[in-house]
This record gives sequence, structure tokens and C-alpha cells, in this order.
Amino acid sequence: MMIHLLRALICALILAAPIGSAHAAEIIEADGVYTMGDNDSPRIARDAARADAMRAATEQAGVYVETYTETQNLTLTRDEVRMVAGTVLRVLDERTTPELVGDAWRYRVHLVCAVDTERVDLAALSANRAELARLQAERDALQRTNEALLARYEHAHPAEKGELGAALEENYRLSRIFDEAAAMIQRGETQHAVADLSLLLNDPSVTGSARAYAYYLRGRAYYEMQSTRLALSDFDAAERTPRTGGDYPVWRLYQYRGMIYYADGRYEDALTELQSAWDASDKTDDELWMTLRRAERRAEQERRHRARGDGGSRGINWTQVITEIIRGSMQQGD
Repeated sequence: MMIHLLRALICALILAAPIGSAHAAEIIEADGVYTMGDNDSPRIARDAARADAMRAATEQAGVYVETYTETQNLTLTRDEVRMVAGTVLRVLDERTTPELVGDAWRYRVHLVCAVDTERVDLAALSANRAELARLQAERDALQRTNEALLARYEHAHPAEKGELGAALEENYRLSRIFDEAAAMIQRGETQHAVADLSLLLNDPSVTGSARAYAYYLRGRAYYEMQSTRLALSDFDAAERTPRTGGDYPVWRLYQYRGMIYYADGRYEDALTELQSAWDASDKTDDELWMTLRRAERRAEQERRHRARGDGGSRGINWTQVITEIIRGSMQQGD
């Protein structure tokens, strides 16, 4: 359903844009606030306020997308609107202002953003709907992790806030980089995503699961660029990197490695990778399930061909087969 709606949106945008004129981006502004507690750090307050502002900006972008599609007689579900809005939203300017309110400091972050459908390849988004949805799910998961950690931090005993605060600051720093890189991949700005993730990977302080996820996400960018050799190299690096916890969905590397192997006709290898991805998943990804089943069928076909010694489908001379069928039909006609 989503693919048809996005295609319709593309056509509407093309028809609505005057020939020879540039489409003006919609400019929106949003604010986020966070009031510091006695043991809070300014960095935590700023990052929490920015996260609040980003939520407000995405909601506004969603209203713009929804309003526009309604004028074109299109209907999107709430999730579809949010997914498109999160893709087309760009931060143009960001300002942080600390304010003393009574005895407490309050941090306010003001964002100026653009909702620019003209600079987004909606045709590519339509063709890669599943990729868009998976990346959005990962971005949402990172946001939920930060929200849960912030809630723990706010209710923690003062003696525990030091360690939790350091973890929260690092989570905010990394998730911002990861979220922006994922958004770039969604918009097709893969080279920019590779550059930012490469800078992060050059930082020796980034270790464990975060480092593994950076390799994986850069591999995703290479995958979109059809640079399968580089993608496989990064997926292998992600797998080799020691990691703990399940905050980052590094397991997705098995899915993409499996799809690369499937496209190369390595069906047994594809089946192994895709089965590993399914086992590590929450068992709700219908496309992953269907891809796994396709690999399973093709691997089984290859096993039967090897057992018969006929070389499989790649060993069939289809020109000869079709010629023999036509010849037999002609003989029957005689």
C-alpha cells in the first residue's frame, strides 16, 4: 500500500511544480526544553531539550506532509506520514539557550528546519520502501533507548547519577550521529553518511556495540551504493567487533549479507545468513521471513540439481530447450 501512495505522491509533486522553477522548502521552527536537576549536567540538559525539539519538529513536518497529500487526494496512515516526514526533515539552524528559572536552570533548544520534498528522491524512497521502514525502525529504537535511559537517570539516587549520566551523555552523542547518518541513507545521501561514519570509526574511544553498529550502518550505506565488496567488509568488521547488550540492531548485518549472497546466486550461504537474522529478530519482519523462505527454496533446488548432476538452472541451455520445443510443435503439426 505504501509503495503505491508514495508513487502517487511523486507524480503529484512533479505535476504541481511549475516548469523551470524551484520548489520552495517549507520552513518550520520548533522548541524543546529541559529543566536541570541538582545533579544534572548542562550537556544532558541540552541533549534532552534537543530531542524534545526534534520530536516537535517531526510532528510539524508530518502535518505539512499530511496536508500536502490531502490536497492531492492521497491518504497516508499516521505511521506512513511520520516515516516520510522523518525522511524529508532537515535541520538548518540550532540554538541553545540556558535560562535561570527560579533556582533551576532550564535549557531551551530552538531548531529551524526545512521540509524539502524537492531535494529528496521520492522515486527511490518508493522503490526502497522496506529499506526506509527498517531504517526508521532503527532510528525509533535508538530514540526509545535514550528516553528509557533518561527516565532512569531522572529517578536515580544522586550517588548513582554520575555513572548513569556519563552513559547518557555518550548515548546522546552517538545516537545523534547514527540518527543523522540513517536519515542521510534514507534520503540517498550515502556518500555523506559514509564520510560521517568513517570519522566516527576513526575515534578510538568508540568501542563495543556502538563501534559494531557504526560498521554495520556504514555497510548499509555501501549496500545502497551497490558497493557490495565494501559493504561485506564492513558487515564482517561489525561481526568481529566485541559487543554487549542489545541496544544496537547489529544483527541486521546477517540480513544484508544474506541478500548480497542471494543476488550472487550463493543460495546456501544466503540461507545461513538469513536464518541467523531471523533467529536474532523479534519475528515480526514479514519481508525478512519471505526472503528467508525464498532462499530456502532456492537452496533446496540447488541441492536437488547437484544430486541429479544436471548443474542446476544455471546449467540449462534455454535457447536449446526453446528450439527443441518449437521443433517438436512443428513436427506434430506436420
